[in-house]
Amino acid sequence: MTTSTADDSKLQQDDGSEQPSPPAKPPRQIPDMPRRLFFLTMGAAAITTAFKANIAADAILTERSQYRINTPDNEENRTAALRFPGKTWYLLGGFRVSYRDAGRKLSALQPAMNERAPASFIGYSNEGIDIAQLFIAIQRDVYERKIDTVYFYGDSFGGMAATVLASLLAQTGTAVTLIVMGSSPSNVADVEDPGKQYISLAGRVVPYLGLLGRIGAGLWGGLANPNGQGMYQAARSGISSSLDPDNNSLMLSTTQATFLLAFPEQYDGKVPASTGIGMIYDPDDFIVDASSAIRGWEALMPGNRHFVYEVPDTGHASPEIHPEIYRTALTVVLENLDPPPLTSKPVQPIF
Repeated sequence: MTTSTADDSKLQQDDGSEQPSPPAKPPRQIPDMPRRLFFLTMGAAAITTAFKANIAADAILTERSQYRINTPDNEENRTAALRFPGKTWYLLGGFRVSYRDAGRKLSALQPAMNERAPASFIGYSNEGIDIAQLFIAIQRDVYERKIDTVYFYGDSFGGMAATVLASLLAQTGTAVTLIVMGSSPSNVADVEDPGKQYISLAGRVVPYLGLLGRIGAGLWGGLANPNGQGMYQAARSGISSSLDPDNNSLMLSTTQATFLLAFPEQYDGKVPASTGIGMIYDPDDFIVDASSAIRGWEALMPGNRHFVYEVPDTGHASPEIHPEIYRTALTVVLENLDPPPLTSKPVQPIF
């Protein structure tokens, strides 16, 4: 039989062998809370700083446009301003179209635009699209140049923004003669491009990605559209493109995507019936379903005059690539929806 006492340091077993007693439990230590709190605070601050630096890096990389309205100072625009005082064109760029690319689109269309008014284009802010700020910029330009009549050319996404701005301008007494939809979707359901996945995700995730997200988006874009390149070369091209300072910030792309997803709820239905709606589409557009978009605009503004002109085999919203075709299209739209006034009396028949 095994016996033990409180003072024994070893236990005896039945066979007489001895076994060491279990070690005594160490006393419980109280956590050093101030020290732990310090490291948690410093870690959170480091994460916050890195997060803000990541977002700031994306903003620094991109061109800092703040709803600039650019009216090219060339002979054609000056002549048009003399011929058509108080009138102007505003070209609104498309989804993820940079300020400089919007200028290239205007250059392609300006000869046709100048048959009615001088031409300007508007750059969105890389801090995000804000219709109120965009409207204020236009109002300031209208006041400075004494504009009373506006023509809008909406390049893709820009057509949506144009309808909202046209309604606001009309309520302030500025006439909006024409809105031209250059391959513009009437709602997000018209969009067929694979980038639609980005649009649906952008409002929830993209604002928090910053520079890293910009590089990731470029990588994904390169691999998704290799254009005959090998996967490695496509990835390098995508990343290189994402670091191009001419590209918009992710914040602007995100807010445009959010606007696109919510349209046409932003449209209040107050574009006057006197405003003509021109629609220029490639029927085989691979990004926007042209027939669905046309039906959508006709349903959204049923009281307005509509005119559709097809530009086959031009792709999506590409006046800078096919300038002659688009200039012809815009000229025909203008002749049908805003014919020029007669400069002389028609010859009266003798009999």
